[in-house]
Amino acid sequence: MAETLRKYSLEELSKGMRVFKEQLSDILDTWIILYRPKNEQMQEDGIIGFIGKEPNEESDRLYSPNNVIIPVYNDSIEQEEDIFYDE
Repeated sequence: MAETLRKYSLEELSKGMRVFKEQLSDILDTWIILYRPKNEQMQEDGIIGFIGKEPNEESDRLYSPNNVIIPVYNDSIEQEEDIFYDE
């Protein structure tokens, strides 16, 4: 039986946490940049290096030849695609 991963809220996140992307699926409209050093073996998808509304210089600093970058962004508009509005 597969283990269910705990979902995080935005308030619970902090830089340096090791997480799986699936744990961030309930966080909408926020950029979370995960990184993983290329030579490091880790079970999780990455380490949180940036949390913010827009990528910026801080998030850009994570991009290096030594890191694998995993950007995570869950758009609230995509979550509402089954909602129809009357005109």
